[in-house]
Amino acid sequence: MYALFEEILHILSSHNTTISEMMKSALSLEASYHPLVRDLLASRADLLSALAQNSQTSHDVNRWIGGKAMEIIDEEISTLASDSAGWHFIAGHAEPYQLQEFDLADMAREMRAIAPHLWAMLDAMLRRGGKGTNQDDETDDELPELTMNDLGDMQASKKRKRLTRNLLRRQEAAALSKKVIVSSIIMQGRNQKSNWLQSMCGIFLHAIHTPQKLVDSLAHMGISIAQPTIYRSLDSLGKHILVDARRLAATLVAAYAYDNLDIEFKPSVPTIERTGETLKHFTSSMVFPLLHGVVADDLRCSQYLWERSRLNNRAPRHLISPKPTWIDLMRIHPDTLLVDENMMTVRDRFNAWKFLYDLCHYGPEEFRQHITEIGEPEPIEKIPLAKTPILPLRATMDNNSQVAGNISALTHILSQVGVGDPRVAHEDSGGNKADIDVSEHVVLFYGDLGTGEKIEASLERRSIEQTPWLRLQYAVFVLGLFHLKMACVDALWKIFIQPATARMDDTCLMKDISVLRPRETGTVASKPGFRRMHQIIQHAGICRRLDCWRVEVQRRDPAHTSLQLFAASKPSLDYLKAVANYLAMNCIDRKGKLHNLRSQASNVRDRQYENNLLLHEYFCLYEEIVFAMNHGDVGRVESCFVPWIWIFRATGKHKYVKHMVKYLSNVHFNYPSGLKKAIRYSILINPSGKPGCFRAPDWCLELNNLYTETKYGGVGVNYTEKRIIDESVLIQVFRDLHLTFERNLALGHLTTRHAEPDMTLTFEAVLRYLQDVKAHEIVRGRESKHMIPDMKDKGQQLFSTAAAPDPDSADNEDGGIDDEAEVLLEDVTMEVGV
Repeated sequence: MYALFEEILHILSSHNTTISEMMKSALSLEASYHPLVRDLLASRADLLSALAQNSQTSHDVNRWIGGKAMEIIDEEISTLASDSAGWHFIAGHAEPYQLQEFDLADMAREMRAIAPHLWAMLDAMLRRGGKGTNQDDETDDELPELTMNDLGDMQASKKRKRLTRNLLRRQEAAALSKKVIVSSIIMQGRNQKSNWLQSMCGIFLHAIHTPQKLVDSLAHMGISIAQPTIYRSLDSLGKHILVDARRLAATLVAAYAYDNLDIEFKPSVPTIERTGETLKHFTSSMVFPLLHGVVADDLRCSQYLWERSRLNNRAPRHLISPKPTWIDLMRIHPDTLLVDENMMTVRDRFNAWKFLYDLCHYGPEEFRQHITEIGEPEPIEKIPLAKTPILPLRATMDNNSQVAGNISALTHILSQVGVGDPRVAHEDSGGNKADIDVSEHVVLFYGDLGTGEKIEASLERRSIEQTPWLRLQYAVFVLGLFHLKMACVDALWKIFIQPATARMDDTCLMKDISVLRPRETGTVASKPGFRRMHQIIQHAGICRRLDCWRVEVQRRDPAHTSLQLFAASKPSLDYLKAVANYLAMNCIDRKGKLHNLRSQASNVRDRQYENNLLLHEYFCLYEEIVFAMNHGDVGRVESCFVPWIWIFRATGKHKYVKHMVKYLSNVHFNYPSGLKKAIRYSILINPSGKPGCFRAPDWCLELNNLYTETKYGGVGVNYTEKRIIDESVLIQVFRDLHLTFERNLALGHLTTRHAEPDMTLTFEAVLRYLQDVKAHEIVRGRESKHMIPDMKDKGQQLFSTAAAPDPDSADNEDGGIDDEAEVLLEDVTMEVGV
């Protein structure tokens, strides 16, 4: 080889050149097809490696490589930080869609495409131990570091596989987020305007009440924007939300919900200056679109309604519709009165489905196989499934509990979205001219009964005015179904728990509660609250329906002394349906069965069994209206109105009677078809767009109120009236941003949607007790300390003196029940996990 070198050097010397000059000349040739050039290019990696390994050249080579890499990465960083890359966030022009589109995975893909060398360097630097992804912060997991290929070789349980997949997902998300964060810090260092990630983090830190000192520290580290910039972003977001609301209001197919929001600002140290009223009254509101084919012309009926209004002294008498009778109200959905081949109505079939549903979900494990086969009860009239966007509006300093304050609240709410008096040029809270004229249209307002009463009082007070705007002629109130559900729970509490003697029988509801919630019997007997009572109705109802199954299957076959033995016999689904139909027809009071039982001789009657028939009927009626609300079956909801009207009448809840009758009368007998559709198809909305997740608009508003009051209204010295008003319009933005960061950082363990508690042992204890006291077996001559009256029958009797229900009755006594009782956070958030 040495001789060959000498020969080559001799030849090169004879041509006055060297090896290095020859190589440089060859590489400079444009003809890359030359054999020498092709050989050099094919061996370039080996040549560079040889130079790097040579002790005399390694230092120079490494220095040259490092410098060249710095040039390449520097150019990539400049490209990333430029405006064309799209990572500039202008605080004064922040829009909600920018927060909604924030995605770390998308940022990572674009960064990798624009700066592949920078990304590769970060990937190498953040790799742990030379393999896998980095995850130093998984201290709460004892699982080893795994790859996706390991999952196929694991023989562990399904639960461990799921935990491993979650761990891998969090590891990958953590490594990805670190690279994006480091890249973003570098980008902001190059160009201060390249602050997309920092802006998202800053707004998120504000939403979770991060102390200012920490925000400033993170801003100095390059992870967040500064506090003043955050405030500019929030101002811009609020303005754009109101612009979107104005755009929606301009279509004239928008509905509103509003409610009072009372917050007490207690000073830590009372002073002379702060001795005034600490309870401040706000009015919160929101707007959402009317979907399902509703158009502006459907709401163009303001004059039509005014000409037929009882508040209009000049209205022709022949145009005012007669009040519908009870027969008319009951025949709103005539199909619900028809019977099938089993002599069962729609309500009977729902009750049978509920019996079967409880057996398959809460009975022995053998029945779980039928869960997917039982389906859902037949709908009467379902609202089409569609996601309904909700836009919160800015809270106003109006006391909605007063008529004058309610009128002011209506004006301020509409002025925010540009709706105003067409004769008066005034500006809304955003400085925009109110140019939307609704004098020929109606506007739907949802709320609780307090809101409805104030609207009615406002309409009556303004009825003498000369213009539609001053008469508030546009305002149409619609009953909020969430508060109606709360009223149903309260009525059941009044019937089965409030009377002291109703808690004394061995088979009464309170005995079930003493097993279900042994430490809460005192609370339940005095003031249980909506959530607690709602769960009691569901859990006690499940146990009692399962006990009815036990009694019936044992009656049919004495060998089946328990549901477990019955399940071991492997009954068919058809047989289970037949038994469920029998239970629905015989374990619930229907068609005068209770009347016949109570007409028997005293030594034959079982008074406690008679009470339990009513309990099953009312509990199933509650389950039906709750199911209908969750699934958007507006026809079934309306079919439940009449029996609940009778129950409310008998339990003294006259305000609900009045508004429910008025709803049925107006919607089905007085309003034109377009308005009827708009109201019925918006009385339940679906904020998530998922099946079974319909919610009443008043529930959505109560949720926003509680987030404003407890979560997003500020803390400490920042909990001020101004901040509540300014950020009330940002509630949905903050909530969405929470979900966005949880998704981007794979924080799946931080959730409010917890799994249902395992009630197996608790239900077994209740079932043993019900079996011991023979709650659903007739015991001849069994007495009761308290006979539960048939509230449906009693309510009908109270109405019997009138030929027709009067929706305008002035009888508003409510038996001591406060229709505007405080709604707790647990009452509202309970439905999030339903």
